[in-house]
Amino acid sequence: MQVFINDKSFECTPGTTLPEVLEANAIPTGNIAIAVDFNVIPRPDWGKTVLQDGSKIIIIKAVQGG
Repeated sequence: MQVFINDKSFECTPGTTLPEVLEANAIPTGNIAIAVDFNVIPRPDWGKTVLQDGSKIIIIKAVQGG
């Protein structure tokens, strides 16, 4: 199946979870927020989030400024 991470296509198998996709793409998980199909996923729920064909994953990195 195909999912999209910040508009880039990624192939994965059915039943793939959000952490599996992050690991497969070497995406660091510190200081980020994630939305799947425009719904923010709380960090404790990442492991329970099974992706569907065509899922759109948006990763937002927190940045500090002064």
